[in-house]
Amino acid sequence: MAANSDNINNDEKIAIDPLDSAIIALRGGKYRESLGGVNPTGASAEMINERGEKVLVGKCLRQVWYSKKRIPRTNTATDNNHFVFMMGHMGEAGLQEAWGNAGMLLEANAKMVHNLAKNPDTDDDIRLSGEVDAILRWTETRMGEDGESRIHIDPTKAIGIEVKTKYGYFGKGQIMGNRDSIYANGYPQIEHLMQTGLYLAARKRFEDFHNVKIPYFVICYVLRDNGVHKSFRVELSDGYEGRIVVKDMEGNELKPKMEKSLDWGVQAQQMELTIDMMRERYLIQLENLKSDTPPPREYDLRYSDEKAETMFAAGDLSKTKKANHEKKPLDDIGDWNCSYCDWKDVCYPQGIFTTAVENGTLTVDEALANYGIGA
Repeated sequence: MAANSDNINNDEKIAIDPLDSAIIALRGGKYRESLGGVNPTGASAEMINERGEKVLVGKCLRQVWYSKKRIPRTNTATDNNHFVFMMGHMGEAGLQEAWGNAGMLLEANAKMVHNLAKNPDTDDDIRLSGEVDAILRWTETRMGEDGESRIHIDPTKAIGIEVKTKYGYFGKGQIMGNRDSIYANGYPQIEHLMQTGLYLAARKRFEDFHNVKIPYFVICYVLRDNGVHKSFRVELSDGYEGRIVVKDMEGNELKPKMEKSLDWGVQAQQMELTIDMMRERYLIQLENLKSDTPPPREYDLRYSDEKAETMFAAGDLSKTKKANHEKKPLDDIGDWNCSYCDWKDVCYPQGIFTTAVENGTLTVDEALANYGIGA
C-alpha cells in the first residue's frame, strides 16, 4: 500500500507546468549578433521631424558598441517578455501560412545581403544582412467580362512584407491614429520605417531571383489585444535610394495634420528620413568600434525636468508619463531605448544619478543613499 502511494507522489512531483518548460526553452535561445557587417534592425539616423528639427532615431551607437565588443548583458528579457516575442513570431508565421494557402507567397523569411557602402579605411564593402518576412505575388482586383470582380495575379510584380505586432498606447494611438497623433490615420514606428527602407534599398536581390519588379514594401500591423490591423505602403523617392515615403494602401502620401502647426507654432512638414542618413550612422558605428572606450550615451534614462516640460509641450510626452515624472523622482522615466536596453546597468551603473557621479557632483555612496541603499 505504501509503495502505490509513493509511485503516485513521484509521478506528481515530476510533472511540471508546460509553460514553465517553454520558458526554459525560450531562455536558452541564442542572441543573434552580426559581428562583421551591419543589420537593418541596428539602423539609426539623425532625421528631420515634422517640426523641422534634427532628431536622433533608432539604435544607440553605445548599445551597438557593447554588443559588438561582446560586453556581457546585464538586463536580459523577463519571462513575460519572452512570451511577448513569441506571440510576435506566431503572428508572422500565421500570416505567412495564410498567404501561402492563398497562393500569394513567393518567399518567406527571405534572407538578403547588400553592399551598403565602402569602408573608408579598407575600401571593403560594408555588408548589410537581414531577413524579410515575406515576398508576395502582386494581386489586384479586375472586372471580368461577366461584370464580376476577380483576383488577378501579375507575374511581373511583387511586394515585400514586414509584419509587426503591437500593444498598448503607442500601437492604438500613434500607429492606428487618434486625435493626439501627428497623422490622422496613423503612421508606422520610425524604427520599422528604417528597417523597411533598407530592405527597399537592397530589394534588387529579390527582384532578380524571382524575375519581378518590387515597387514598394508594406508594413502590416496587428494589435495583439484586439486584432485591429492596418497596413502602410513604403517606397523610396529615387529607386533604390532617396527619402523614405509613407503612403496609405491607395497610394496617397501621408501628411501631418495641419492643426499641429497651431499647436507647435511652426509649420508642420513632411518628415525627412533618407538612406544616406542611415548610411552615415553605420560609418560612425564602424569608427566607434576601433576604440576600447564606449561612445557617448545618446538617450536619457530619465529626462531632466526641463526636457520633460519641453517634450510635453510639443506633444512628445503623454500626460500620464509627465505626471509620473513629477510624482516619481527616482523612476527611470526617459527614453524607452534606455529602459529596455540589455546593457542598462553597464551604461548607468548608478541609475539616474550616474551622470552626477561621473561629473563629481555626487559620490557613489551618495548616489546609492538617494536610492535608499547603504548605511
